[in-house]
Parts: sequence; structure tokens; C-alpha cells
Amino acid sequence: MSNITISHKNYEVIIEEPTIYVDNEARNRSGHMTHALAPVGENGFIDFNSNCAKMRYEGHSAFGWIEYRISKDAGKTYSEIYDLPYAKEAFLEGVNTISVEKAVTCDDGTIVAFCLRNCQTDPVCCEPWDTPYVVTSCDEGKTWSEPTEMTTYKGRIYDAVYVNGKIYVLLFCNDHFVGETDEHQYRIFVSEDSGKTFSKHCVVPFDTKGRCYGSLLFDGKLLHAFAYNINAEDKLDHAVSEDLGKSWKVLPPCFLKEGIRNPQTAFIDGVYIIHGRDASRGGFVLYTSEDCENFDEGTFICKYPYVCGAFYSNNINLKDEKGNFLLIQYSDIYLNDCFNLDHWVATVNVKHTNLRVKRK
Repeated sequence: MSNITISHKNYEVIIEEPTIYVDNEARNRSGHMTHALAPVGENGFIDFNSNCAKMRYEGHSAFGWIEYRISKDAGKTYSEIYDLPYAKEAFLEGVNTISVEKAVTCDDGTIVAFCLRNCQTDPVCCEPWDTPYVVTSCDEGKTWSEPTEMTTYKGRIYDAVYVNGKIYVLLFCNDHFVGETDEHQYRIFVSEDSGKTFSKHCVVPFDTKGRCYGSLLFDGKLLHAFAYNINAEDKLDHAVSEDLGKSWKVLPPCFLKEGIRNPQTAFIDGVYIIHGRDASRGGFVLYTSEDCENFDEGTFICKYPYVCGAFYSNNINLKDEKGNFLLIQYSDIYLNDCFNLDHWVATVNVKHTNLRVKRK
């Protein structure tokens, strides 16, 4: 695949040719769910991935542990692979599996990784969700704290952002995937002490029945919250706050032509980005917008003619000698003869692609 160029009136988006970050095919493993990214130093970052069983649920399972690497040069080179101690120890104990979908870095350099806990006896090692835990590192990932419980609410942390010295965490308070009652709410928790303690901050006023997945985005002015609607996958719920969650305005849903699952959001050089698995569950799709309300028709980074347990993703804003770019990490299937298959495919590698915006 060569570069993809998305052309609009005022700007172009260039998606560079993907590269393999974790070659799970070579080591006969898979890499489901975990894609946390957080800054380290001036232009580095910590990059988490899962090391999961290939045979368990066709590779679409969190049955394994978490690894990470450090890049100090915007993704040109990486450290050796490290195991996240809490995740590896929990796996060996045989009770829980740990996933790390989100992490942040605070002004004092503390890395805060949010740990989702699930039961190893479940085939996918997802539902039911237990209470989330937190681990922190004050030395750029060399050592980690003992895990602490973030809240007594059970659920899945879908996003976390660091704004003005505070961590804002989006937790869907539901021990199962899809919202069914009014008690299943998207709550935001805040930490003002680099992840040592968290307090309930607000409830995002979405109708949560039939909802799951979610995203937070701060664009310098507004805090955006998004929620996936399982009954209308082309309409992504959208709310904004001018005061970092003290009050909210629910906007009309964002129309996304190809649909979106597990949406991830970003803002780079005046352009809003949404990416994730499409509604057909066969491709990794990306949308762009200048106002975060009207998005283009979507561009597929990859697409297959069958259902894939892939395309979980995340992103981080970085800079190199060419300027600003968005590093996007995502899972993509690997099989030698994949186009002759007619069943669920979920054994995945982890890939990187860089996205750049060019103003006209």
C-alpha cells in the first residue's frame, strides 16, 4: 500500500504507508485491545500492546499480558520490549486478565496507565468488567507502582485526557458491554494528583441504552465526548463542554457514512479525525472534518470481504523534521491466504501509520 491522500477544499490529509510495529504472526501470537500511547519527554512516547493467545477465540481475546516499548525520537526507533509487571503477574495468577487501552502523562512526568480487569474463564476475557485499576511510573517506564483501584464502579475506561494539570477519565459504568438501564452511565472521573486519587466529576448526558464504546477529545477550547450507538452505527453521539465537564450540550450525532466501532478521535492542525472499525466489521476507516460536526464520507486504510476481529486503535500527536503528525496505531489481521476464508478472522499484528495535514 502506498500513501493515501484525502483532498478537501482547504486541506489535504496524507496517510503514510503503514509499517508493522508488533509482528505477532512471527511469534505465533495475537494482539487484541491494548493500544495505549502517552508522551515521554520532549518528543517521545510509551507504546503499549498486548501479547495474547492466538488460538483463544481466533485471537480476539485479551488472554495474555501487556508489553510496552519507549521511543525517544517520535517513533523512528524503540527500546527493547518490556512486560508490564502488574499485567504479567495477574495473568500468571490465573484469575484476571489486564488490558491497557489508555494512558496519560502528567506535567511532572508521571505515566498513568489505566488497567481494565476481566475474568480469564470468559472466552474473550472481557465481560463482565470489574473495577478498573491504575499503575504509575515516575521514571519513564523503568519501574511501576503497585496497582490501586481507581473507583468502585465496575466498567470499561474508554478514554483519558490530560488538560491543565488534571486527568479526565471516561468510564462507562456498566459491567457488560451494551447499556441497558439508566444506571449505565458515562461518568468522568478527575485526578489532580498525578493519578494517586480520583473523584467523580460529572455524568455525560447521553441516552445510554444501546450505547457502548466512547471517546474524549480536548481541542484547546472544548471538551468533546462521543458514544457509539449499536442500533445506528452511522450516527455517533456527540456532546461538548465549554467548562471541562461542569456542564454539557448534547449536539446532533455525527453522521459517519461507513459507520464506526470503537471510535478514536484526534485534533491536528485544525482538522478533527475519527478512526475505528467500520459497521461491516471488515475494515479500518478514517473520517476528517474541520468543525467536528460534518465529516467526510470516510476513507478505508484497509478493508476485507469478511468480518474481522481487528482494527482496535489509538493515536498520539507527535512532531518530526517534516512537522506535526498523528501516529495511529491499529490492529490488522494476518493470514497467508486470508481472501479464501469465509469465517471470523481475528489473529492480528499491530501496525503504525502516520497522518499529516497539508493546508491549501
